[in-house]
Amino acid sequence: MSLVTIVKRNKWIYHAYYYSVSFAVNCISHFVKTDNHLILFVSYGGRYFNDSPKSIYEAMLEDERFKGYKLVWAFINPNSFDISTPKIKINSLSYIITALKARCWITNVSIERGLNFKGKRTFYFFTTHTSLPKKTGFDNQSGPLSNFQFKFDCSCAQSEKEKRIHMSAYRLREEQILVSGYPKNDILCNYSEDRRLKIRKGLGLPQNKKVILYAPTFRDAYFGPMNCPVDFKKWESALGSNFIVLFRAHPVVANATTIDSSTGFLFDVSSYPDNVDLMIASDILISDYSGIFFEYAVQKKPMFCYAYDYNEYIKTRELYFDIRQALPGGMMTEDELLSAIKSETYQDFKSQWDKFRKDYVSEFGHSTKMCIDKIYSNIL
Repeated sequence: MSLVTIVKRNKWIYHAYYYSVSFAVNCISHFVKTDNHLILFVSYGGRYFNDSPKSIYEAMLEDERFKGYKLVWAFINPNSFDISTPKIKINSLSYIITALKARCWITNVSIERGLNFKGKRTFYFFTTHTSLPKKTGFDNQSGPLSNFQFKFDCSCAQSEKEKRIHMSAYRLREEQILVSGYPKNDILCNYSEDRRLKIRKGLGLPQNKKVILYAPTFRDAYFGPMNCPVDFKKWESALGSNFIVLFRAHPVVANATTIDSSTGFLFDVSSYPDNVDLMIASDILISDYSGIFFEYAVQKKPMFCYAYDYNEYIKTRELYFDIRQALPGGMMTEDELLSAIKSETYQDFKSQWDKFRKDYVSEFGHSTKMCIDKIYSNIL
């Protein structure tokens, strides 16, 4: 278990870290001057160069308003990413100084690394990595991070329902939430068939198969990288030769999956850098309590909920709503789910998908521009 994991999961260790290191960083902040043309980007705690921060970054590179700005990315392993703009190592002193100097922070998780600090004139733009059926922030009082102070100046949301969740979870005011959709999802509304075929070819997928993206969320207790409880041989037998499955593990366990891809039915794409490509390449999504439903819905493709361990799961994680009732498959057995997918007669499920999109994904397709405009107007 990594040191970061130990700190996050042990309440007393986290509290000692939080108060002592936050005090030290805030002392340093008195000696750091704001750079009005510095913008700091972080995606998933420095693990990736992707998601909405990347979409905003790429748009800024093409936007004349940001030509004089210094765009800096922070990574766990900076040398792993080939980008033209400056890179720094996350959790380093250089990272802390850069964060304190920056006029703007753009991230999909948090910049502060579990601490309590912020630059004197920093505009904190939170893109949100996805809508969550799982309670988060102040709504989730079970974790050691329940006393964390969210300092977002603006947070993206996909719908009025998600807006209300952000107000509660992060204790934000209504005017601090931009109902714009997510920048990373703009491409899901606007891609060509040529791009889709190119992605599938790059993944080594046969072009004449229906592609199922199976993307379960992380189970802290027992759904680990070595113990995926799904019998994929059964899926292969039940679905037949017209289907293949892309298995996408949660980022927490993505580097340790042991999936057998030798049969040509199952492909482990857990380490693939950008799940947007996987959503474009696939025809059907199966997930459980993951926020990926709220992204995939933009494409208006079939989605199924496979919540085989619902009663066990909710013992440790509260949900905002019973996702089994919101999407097809949630109340089915595994056999019924596989049979429904194989039949490809999805008309009976269309009303559920339409209602889900209306309730939770009402804004999409123009998010990047809305976010860029919002950021620029606040850092002038």
